[in-house]
Amino acid sequence: MLNSLIEKLKEVKDFRKSQGRRHELWVVLTIIILALLTGNVSYKQITSFCKAEEEKLIEMLSITSKMLPSYSTIRRVMLGINIIDIQSILTSIINNYYSQKSQEDWIAIDGKSLKNTLTDYEEKSQNMLNVVSWFSQETKLIIKVEIQENKKKSEIAVVLSMIENCDLSNKVFTLDALHCNKEITKTIIESKNDYLITVKRNQIKLHNRLKELAQITKPLTVYDSRDKSHGRDVIRKTSVFDSQEVRHKNYPHIKSFI
Repeated sequence: MLNSLIEKLKEVKDFRKSQGRRHELWVVLTIIILALLTGNVSYKQITSFCKAEEEKLIEMLSITSKMLPSYSTIRRVMLGINIIDIQSILTSIINNYYSQKSQEDWIAIDGKSLKNTLTDYEEKSQNMLNVVSWFSQETKLIIKVEIQENKKKSEIAVVLSMIENCDLSNKVFTLDALHCNKEITKTIIESKNDYLITVKRNQIKLHNRLKELAQITKPLTVYDSRDKSHGRDVIRKTSVFDSQEVRHKNYPHIKSFI
């Protein structure tokens, strides 16, 4: 995968002046990405990563000068590069890698707001960037990402569009209660995938029906677990129920509920 990344990074246009340029842009970008992937996120941390891995990086990237990019070079590249170009490259590589794997998978779809992009502080309806990501439980990779302004497009609309245009099948999508609606669930089924979705009071009739059935119906299976992490001792009981008696016209494809 690293070789594919390097080949793609070589296609990125260098925005720097040629005079005084000591390292090709792809070299600097590769080092930055490797540093970020190992948890080094600040300029100083990336520079420290370079010092710690200097010999390996010089050999791996065939740097003839035997010198790695300086702090100022790394900072200048990170400030000047078009992050959308890098995102597109990484997404392309990951999609190509992931598409070669046909096994069943659980994919967590979730949206997060970027607080540092918040604008319109004084207005009732504020604006910010939202990131919708798809996380593969099998490969531990973010396989899809889309960014949108919440004033221009809702998270629900973004997720629906991403599902409609995905080329995946035989996967289980997990989503929070925001996406519990007939349009999204129908689209998932039509895409030849399945879903596990949270039901809350935003779908009050469905929520009440499931709650009622859970009280009067014998579960198909019951699983007990105990969690002693973080100084707690919690016992959880998970019951799975048949959905035959749900009979909700908007969700005819429900197979079971928890």
